[in-house]
Amino acid sequence: MNMKVTAKNTVTMITVAVIAALVVILILIATRRISLPFISSYIRDQLESHFQSFNIDFDSLHTQWHPLNGVINFHLGTVRAVDYDNNNLAAAPKMIIEVKANSVLKNIKKINTVVIHNPKISLIRSIGGALKFDIGNTHDDSSRRVLETILLNAHTTSSKTDQDTDSPINFRIVNSDLTLSDEISGSLLRVPNAYIDLIPQNNEVNCNYKFNVFASGEYLNILGNCSYNTDNKHFNLSVNLDEVRPALLTEFFPQFMYFKPLEVQLSGKVQLEFDNLLHVTNAEFDLTSEKGTLEVIETLGKNLEINSLYISGKALNEFSHISLDELKLDLNDNYIIANALFLKDKNILDIKLNAFVKGSSIEDILPRWFAYLETEDLDCLKNNDDSYRHSSFSIDGTYDLTQQKINALGQFKCHEVLLSSKLKVITVEDYLNSTTKHDLNFRIDGALDAPNLATAY
Repeated sequence: MNMKVTAKNTVTMITVAVIAALVVILILIATRRISLPFISSYIRDQLESHFQSFNIDFDSLHTQWHPLNGVINFHLGTVRAVDYDNNNLAAAPKMIIEVKANSVLKNIKKINTVVIHNPKISLIRSIGGALKFDIGNTHDDSSRRVLETILLNAHTTSSKTDQDTDSPINFRIVNSDLTLSDEISGSLLRVPNAYIDLIPQNNEVNCNYKFNVFASGEYLNILGNCSYNTDNKHFNLSVNLDEVRPALLTEFFPQFMYFKPLEVQLSGKVQLEFDNLLHVTNAEFDLTSEKGTLEVIETLGKNLEINSLYISGKALNEFSHISLDELKLDLNDNYIIANALFLKDKNILDIKLNAFVKGSSIEDILPRWFAYLETEDLDCLKNNDDSYRHSSFSIDGTYDLTQQKINALGQFKCHEVLLSSKLKVITVEDYLNSTTKHDLNFRIDGALDAPNLATAY
């Protein structure tokens, strides 16, 4: 009888000890990262089952349980992707594998998120147009294999049905030292603390990003989203700007050089579409700014002080086709609404411009032009009567980018606008529907800073 009681007590004590040990282990892994060496080979095998074209190696592994979130994190130190000859393809100082706790005993292949910490990443477009990708300073483009495998894995798993055991893995890149370089345009973008979130969905890999960019002595916070189509290899990028000078945009996208005369702080959105060689096939922009300056004294004879600016439009084929759908410019003495179309063919720029002006005088905007225009047919432009504080001009011609000379025909008009319209915002439709008392056709041939203007009949 005593032996049975003793045996029963022993079993009970062992059971309690095991439970207590499990509780202690759970408390430990819930409050701190602990080392579990026996899991290393298992985690390595599960990772390699996702990425079968290369092996995964790491120097250390720690485990931490987050009971409130229901996930277990595996912290991997000094992670390397190596080929079957043990050559490094990519490397990162730290990686965290996030797994749902309830799937560990069932199928640890259900990795939710892979967080890559502090990697050095570079994406380079070479002079020949090829794209080179590197993570971890391998410098021989061998990391491309890793990137292609990740994108392929994201595409194949995201296209499966809900009944499949594998699900798409979200990749998060934290505190990356990111370099974007274009050897064709010579642009270089350095992002020392990049944050990128990759989210596979159907035939696309979407992303959210946040960049703290240093350019021309200034730090800029730029965020947005992007998508990569795994079928046609096209890439879309949305950029949200918050008080960014246009000159800084040319550091990243030289095509924005047309905005350099604007010394303002632009806020808004730029949407870019790229082909598989990262050529800009389409761009859309919707931007605003408060006070600033349009620096055109060298061409028009006077810088324009801006109270507010709104500009929207689009561009096609590496900015060879630019359409300014709407430009609103509030100056000290004038308010301008304009639209324009620019078509670039080699060094020749075709220009179609329409501008509608409310204010004191077009001469205030184009003083150097009127200095070369010998006519008195537009005395209405100097008239401060309310009926003639509304005018317009249009230009249709070409501009030689090499010689910096314009050859075009144009027209100045004075508009009779109803006095009641003074109390509302004048629209393009108001000008088009108004009557014109005076108009003047002219031609211009020469440099913008010293144009040869003449009356055309």
